[in-house]
Amino acid sequence: MFSKIATLLRQSILESYSSKTAISFSGGIDSTVILSILKDQPLGVFSLGVEGSPDLQTSRKVANELGVKLSELIVDETQILEAYEKVYVLLPMDLLSVQILIPVYLVAEAASKAGYKKLLFGSGAEELFAGYEKYYRAYEEGRDVESMLKEEFKTLPDRDIAYVKRICKHFGIEAKFPFYNVELANLMFSVPISERLDNRQIKKGILRQASRLLNVPQLAIERKKQAMQYGSGVHKVILRNADFLNKKYPGKLG
Repeated sequence: MFSKIATLLRQSILESYSSKTAISFSGGIDSTVILSILKDQPLGVFSLGVEGSPDLQTSRKVANELGVKLSELIVDETQILEAYEKVYVLLPMDLLSVQILIPVYLVAEAASKAGYKKLLFGSGAEELFAGYEKYYRAYEEGRDVESMLKEEFKTLPDRDIAYVKRICKHFGIEAKFPFYNVELANLMFSVPISERLDNRQIKKGILRQASRLLNVPQLAIERKKQAMQYGSGVHKVILRNADFLNKKYPGKLG
């Protein structure tokens, strides 16, 4: 199974690549799988965070191990709040939804300025490999997690993927999602849900096992799941300014 997953991931990632391609890179397992496959190709690698954030620290180490040049986007509170407003104009959603897209906006902006036309994201990995804590809680409660995962994967193009595409389109960039792959989904949804939920502490155990066959650095394989808004430090800035943001930018969608 692990070999088949690795083969399908490699195929999908290579098919997503073309000239002037960049990666939104956090040093986590999803983006590192993508980078590990494409490390010998000409591409941009953009990592964003406040100074000292976990994403920047890990990205530096992983990129160095893979021998690729990393473009670091070190942002401060002013830049994050300015990006919040710009994201809100494009997608006037609630605070939690907007904050998730701030790193996407800033990375897409930087990639566009650098001349890239395509940006790769790891969206879809959480639903395929059960990467969210909510799935474990639901399983404990006896809920139908299998149906939940299938429905969330199916509707990604109308939710998360649609939002990322909207922002990237604003900068003239095509967003690509190599984990959102039908053949890979069919394989993963044939695996018993208990096996996909086998490692609650680190999560996405099957993906981590398969990634060893793709020569993914051990640091990324062992890094615990941390959403980009947390790993980048964006969430802390938004939390400090939540009252102001909710008042000025009341969510209309989502």
